[in-house]
Amino acid sequence: MSALQITAAQTAAQATAPRLPNAATDDAKKWKAAQEFEAMFVHQMMKSMRKTVPQDEEMSSGRRIFTEMLDEQISNSASKNGSFGIAKMVYKELAGENATPPSAFGAYSTTASANSAYGAPRASEKQIENWISEAADTLGVDKNLIRAVIRQESGGNSLARSNKGAKGLMQLMDSTAKEMGVVNSFSGRQNVMGGTRYLKQLLAQFGGDEQKALAAYNAGASTVEQYGGIPPYQETQEYVKRVLEYKEEYEK
Repeated sequence: MSALQITAAQTAAQATAPRLPNAATDDAKKWKAAQEFEAMFVHQMMKSMRKTVPQDEEMSSGRRIFTEMLDEQISNSASKNGSFGIAKMVYKELAGENATPPSAFGAYSTTASANSAYGAPRASEKQIENWISEAADTLGVDKNLIRAVIRQESGGNSLARSNKGAKGLMQLMDSTAKEMGVVNSFSGRQNVMGGTRYLKQLLAQFGGDEQKALAAYNAGASTVEQYGGIPPYQETQEYVKRVLEYKEEYEK
């Protein structure tokens, strides 16, 4: 086992969390731990590099503190931008070789200022579970499938908004939300009902085939019809794989 694998395994303890449909998911924690490891690695590398350069013995304590702070900021920035690719390597060690960091499917804002702009508090885990149960019972869609889609789409953040404009727990685009009768995509209940209604529609369109329905949820029904199944897009293929894995976990 390489040093990177050993360190990655050690960070797994920090990244482990119950697989629940909320923002603090296991995958998000693993990705955060991987980014923190890259920041720490880069910081230590910069400190080692500085030791190879002759130091000014008369350097003030204030300048030393500033230099240390600068190194830390550069390290954090490098990890967030994935400059060295170390975080992605560590994440794959923690989550599996084919795993894709949560941010790869569309970053969404979870800051307090962004959330307050939506005029609603972030939904609790209990609220989300109630909405999932209601949608499942009302529309006849597998509860665990709804849970799995929510987990993959938003990590359980009812105020999530992707850089493509998808909103809420099930990441509805405005056109889809309107078609499904959703007035406010940041209303958790409306979003889950609308997203589940859309999922039911796709399941019916593809004869109950969950793989095709999920691929359509991610890439569009016309794309799935064009290819006669899951399209040859890595994002869509991984999306379907992850959602079905999550569903299987919830069934245990």
